[in-house]
Amino acid sequence: MKCFLVSIACIFVTHSVYAQVESDTVTTSTDAQGARAFSVTRGSQAALGIQIDGDITEAAWLNAEPIGDMRVTEPDTLDATPHETRSRFLYTERGIYIAIEMDQPLDSLVQRISSRDNTQLNRDSVMITLDTSGDGLFGYWMMLALGDNQADGTVLPERQYNSEWDGAWLGATQITDTGWSAEFFVPWGQMAMPNEDGVRNIGVSVIRSVAYLDQKWSWPAIPETASIFMSNLPVLQFQGVDLHQQWSIFPYVSATQDNITSTTDFKTGVDLFWRPSSNFQFTGTLNPDFGSVESDNVVVNLSANETFFPEKRLFFQEGQEIFNTTPRSTGSNGQRLSIVNTRRIGGRPRRPELPVGTSLSARDRLQNADLMGALKATGQAGSFRYGLLSAQEEETAYEISNSLFTQEGRDFTAFRVIYEDNKGAAYRGLGYIGTVVQHSESSAEVHAVDFHYLTTKGRWNIDGQIITSDSNDHGRGQGGFADIVYTPRQGIKHNMQITIFDDKLDVNDFGYQARNNNMEVWYRFEWTKSDLNFVRNIRINPFLRYEENSEGERTNNMLPLLNMSATLNNLDRVNFQFQHFPKRYDDRNSFGNGTFATRERTSYSLSYSTNPSLPVSIDLGYSSTGELVSGRTIGTNVGLSWRPEENIHLSASISHDKRDGWLLHQRGQYFTGFEAEQWNGELSFNYFATAKQQLTMTLQWVGIDADEDKFFYLPSEALTKNKDLVSIDKPNGTSDSFGLSQLNFQLRYRWQIAPLSDLYVVYTKGDSRRAQIDDFDEIFQQSWQDPLSDQLVVKLRYRFGT
Repeated sequence: MKCFLVSIACIFVTHSVYAQVESDTVTTSTDAQGARAFSVTRGSQAALGIQIDGDITEAAWLNAEPIGDMRVTEPDTLDATPHETRSRFLYTERGIYIAIEMDQPLDSLVQRISSRDNTQLNRDSVMITLDTSGDGLFGYWMMLALGDNQADGTVLPERQYNSEWDGAWLGATQITDTGWSAEFFVPWGQMAMPNEDGVRNIGVSVIRSVAYLDQKWSWPAIPETASIFMSNLPVLQFQGVDLHQQWSIFPYVSATQDNITSTTDFKTGVDLFWRPSSNFQFTGTLNPDFGSVESDNVVVNLSANETFFPEKRLFFQEGQEIFNTTPRSTGSNGQRLSIVNTRRIGGRPRRPELPVGTSLSARDRLQNADLMGALKATGQAGSFRYGLLSAQEEETAYEISNSLFTQEGRDFTAFRVIYEDNKGAAYRGLGYIGTVVQHSESSAEVHAVDFHYLTTKGRWNIDGQIITSDSNDHGRGQGGFADIVYTPRQGIKHNMQITIFDDKLDVNDFGYQARNNNMEVWYRFEWTKSDLNFVRNIRINPFLRYEENSEGERTNNMLPLLNMSATLNNLDRVNFQFQHFPKRYDDRNSFGNGTFATRERTSYSLSYSTNPSLPVSIDLGYSSTGELVSGRTIGTNVGLSWRPEENIHLSASISHDKRDGWLLHQRGQYFTGFEAEQWNGELSFNYFATAKQQLTMTLQWVGIDADEDKFFYLPSEALTKNKDLVSIDKPNGTSDSFGLSQLNFQLRYRWQIAPLSDLYVVYTKGDSRRAQIDDFDEIFQQSWQDPLSDQLVVKLRYRFGT
């Protein structure tokens, strides 16, 4: 462990010195004239006479002075752009108006209609970032794609973008004689802002995506490879922006037809939104309906590590950024640890106590708890921001053999406060978060302190957290981590992550934690180079990783690895990864039955994708991964995306894994190695009558056919010190061979009647089963004809308010 740390330190220091000699400058965000502050013209709502339709020929826009000198920031060449972009800003007592006029040859425009918040699609779009704190502490982003599609979210220092926020703002686009234009109106009441007398400063960034060139152009010219962003934005200056009380009420009504039980469930409820001032917001929900209007992706996970699923429920998305305490909360730095994971609320309840000889059915095991209600309050007082979240689940009932069994719901509470400023630094913060989960059978508490520091020029960025947990199930635990990023110049980045968790630390009652009982060091180096002759840009990202548990056993280690991605001059993309794993010890996948040794192994993968801005694009991939004890897994995948029209999208993908030596724990200290075949398929069809009306059909299916092949036993530590699994003859008992099928089918119509007001009609069918099979057709037919869930949901939700 000491040798590993010394090696990393030598690499870190050596390259840092070299980088400082080569360049000791960072990119700044000044415009072409060096100006940093821009006054914005104010008008009355009636006098401006602006209609949000994408047409920016009104007199108010023609009289507004355009600002911004855009540069190419992806790839990060900072070259002048071939087409002009003109940004204009106006405001009233109600909100801010933004108009972007973009020159471009008409035959090069790429319009792709999609669902809301689709930021991965390569198409012409423009994104606005507003630092409403005025000090680089927090903000919001809104995006309009050609064709009126909207996306939005929040942003935290220094570039932590999150799409888990939907705001009630207006936007429209229009094709012009010289290109296209976009028009935004964002009400002040939709955004948190500190109380401010006189002049209010709001940082601003405009980023334009040009699909036919696969480029991003930005004002100010700050590429993603630069060390600093929010803390260096130019500011717009507003006079007398004083918010009045804002409120919204979101009543809903829903009907759910369960085709398996032949029952219909009607529900009504309401969400409440109240902002009495610019720096405080209260939201509440009574009898919420978090029904099946959106589905999670199908994932097969037979390991001991839990799969993370993102939050999709509007109530919990609103104001969620205050509870994201570090970059690990969102997984933006390669690791994930969240003190608050709102997917726990209304998740699967604790198993009820059942009489001997009885058990829950497969359908009951998938049942989630209903919520009685929840509330959230977020705000700011001076340099302090805070948040409070509370939710209460209802009792869950199970009917087993004509008898009724119940399980009490849980109560969730979270409190968050953080002090932030930029005195003597670009950003610094010190925060606290505490959570409590209460249940009659068990209670759990977590307390954590987080710290943040970003130097003035952005070269050093440090985030970390110290955590304690206490629960009836797991006892008392503690731990902490620090993430250190050093960016000596544009295109060069060093990332060091240090983690120490004891074997009792557990935040999973309310949060998300992949594992405990680990001491880990993870170093990554990132080098990005653009405007080369043979490729457009290339990114190389090798890394080293070492992890031990409290017993001193090496539980994760990787020698120098290569992760490389390149965009070719024809805009196709190539990705290559090579990973080498020396012998280590697995203390997780025996599910508490001991630690076993794995062999030395390697894995590599190669993928190729064609230009995604074209009507037809293809993805191809190949991978080879060494299994834990013996054998390899060979994986292949192919995907097709076809857009015959701008409002029609058909995609299909299929992957195949051939596994030799797939090791799975069976019972006690017994393991089985399988010869297995796995097929993953996905088919999706999207039709958009307009950007506000969408008809979607999605089918995802995973099928596995695993045949028992080899058998292993893990001796007790008294009999072996090397902890190798011992090959044995098949133990007595039934066959371990199995088939597995997971299915999700959804047909969904969504009509966005108004901002944050929707009508849903959703049909969903799903299944998850494990059984002996003869072929994949058979198990797919079983899942389709006899699913665990089969329901139709109709839901109307409408927003009333200011």
